[in-house]
Amino acid sequence: MTLDRLAGIDPRTWLERLGVDPPHRVLARAVRVARQANLLGAAGDPLAMAGVVLRQGLGVRSMHAIHAAASPGRPAILDRHRQLDYAELETEIDAAARALHEDGARRGEPVGLMMENRSEYVALWMALGRLGIASAHLSPSSTAAELAPLLERAGIRRILVSEATHPTVERVAAEHPELQLRPIHVGHQPPAALPSYHAMIRSHRHGGGPPPAAGEAADSVVFTSGTTGRPKGAVRDFSSVGAMELLRILERLPMRVGDRHLVVAPLYHSGAQAFTLINTALAATLVLVDRFEAEAVLELLSRERIASTFLVPTMTQRLLDLPAELHARRPTPGLRAIVSGAAPFSDGLRRRAIDRFGADAIFDFYGATELGWVTLVDGHEMLERPGTLGRPLAGQELRVVDERGRPLPPGEVGTIFTRSHQHMRGYLRDEAATREIQREGWVTVEDQGYLDADGYLFLTGRTRDMVITGGVNVYPVEVEHVLSRHPSIRDVAVIGLPDPEWGERLTAVVVPGEGFDVDAVDAWVRGELAKAKRPRRWELVDALPRNPTGKVLKRALRERFGGASA
Repeated sequence: MTLDRLAGIDPRTWLERLGVDPPHRVLARAVRVARQANLLGAAGDPLAMAGVVLRQGLGVRSMHAIHAAASPGRPAILDRHRQLDYAELETEIDAAARALHEDGARRGEPVGLMMENRSEYVALWMALGRLGIASAHLSPSSTAAELAPLLERAGIRRILVSEATHPTVERVAAEHPELQLRPIHVGHQPPAALPSYHAMIRSHRHGGGPPPAAGEAADSVVFTSGTTGRPKGAVRDFSSVGAMELLRILERLPMRVGDRHLVVAPLYHSGAQAFTLINTALAATLVLVDRFEAEAVLELLSRERIASTFLVPTMTQRLLDLPAELHARRPTPGLRAIVSGAAPFSDGLRRRAIDRFGADAIFDFYGATELGWVTLVDGHEMLERPGTLGRPLAGQELRVVDERGRPLPPGEVGTIFTRSHQHMRGYLRDEAATREIQREGWVTVEDQGYLDADGYLFLTGRTRDMVITGGVNVYPVEVEHVLSRHPSIRDVAVIGLPDPEWGERLTAVVVPGEGFDVDAVDAWVRGELAKAKRPRRWELVDALPRNPTGKVLKRALRERFGGASA
């Protein structure tokens, strides 16, 4: 269409022909979604809320302050230790920010959070955001051998620990004095040698507010493995996720103001973080679980009238494996959304979940720590288009390209690229790795898939050799490096094999040396690798298949052992 022909067209029609929603349509959608999520009329004291917005702005840093002003007594968070309303949690966030600043925490030096799901985790995460200090989310199951190089590369010195994690950090501190680690204990009975978080909070509950963040990003660093097998810190600025992004999600998910949301996936996982922020924006009550046990989680879903939760497929399967009579005694009529993610959600498991909880309540999505939330699919679409991960959310662009970067037509498999405002800022202190996944504003994590004629996404595999087991990303090279150090292992390759419970079962294919004993090696591995990285299956071979350049032919191993019993 030429410019002279466009000149006589109404601006709204012009925008529609360019594929852009005109302003009146965007406004109408926003109002509809706001009503659906009960955003209108559930704000508590509007004058108090307006005052906080004027002073602190509207965003991630001010969410708790806004809710504390508007509805101070509304339950904000509960775990097995305590329950806090929004006023109490806001007071603790401010006190934590003052305490961390006085303790020496400064921008430019990430602060580590290494603990199980608990209320202090959320308070510290939000406090660091107010200070403009990056929070580095560390797996509580990391071993000392895994943790030390990660802390060194990321420049983490100050680290918050719990009863379960402080022995590991103490060991790293003793073995690596050059790191100058400063652990701070969040439990109620800290060792005498460690500073106490709760003592710091008590001494900082009153006084001036923390230094202003001065526009600095509210960064979160989530560690993920890349093509080298070395964990890399993906830096996400959650302050960039504003009201429009929230409305786009609520347009597709049945979440409402004042809901009760169950956080059972670990908070160091980007999926759990995203749902924590979404529900906090909605003034929801967060129910935190520090360890997944199927029967206990079903009991919570029923007793606490949970409206939504994020689960990895392994969790969903274990819930569904509970006896039917137990499900009958634990009804969940208030449950509107179980969102699956982080690992393949098979069609068989999807159908079982739909049979139990209803198609309206089951969701899956495509996304990554580096990409943000890209697509969404509901239970009805799962039944209509088996295997799909849905269509892109508004504001997300998605394309599938060939090896030369040319977009492919529907049905043809290629590399998936996305473009949006939700992308990570980059990998922490690793510009080269950041550039590797970027192409002129588009980003890929090297997943392979295709789009159908209606724009629904389907995954077919991953170009990188990642294994996703129980919702946790594991890079085989890292595991292989550790196993190769054992004296009775001559050669080893680690692969993922399809598994109905774990999504993929981490399998070590070993060329055994003298004195090899599976039980002894397995016991040794427990001290070297986090639980998710330990092989769950062992296969012995005389030699590993290799190509002429010496590369292990892992595809041949998958074909050989993929149908064998464990």
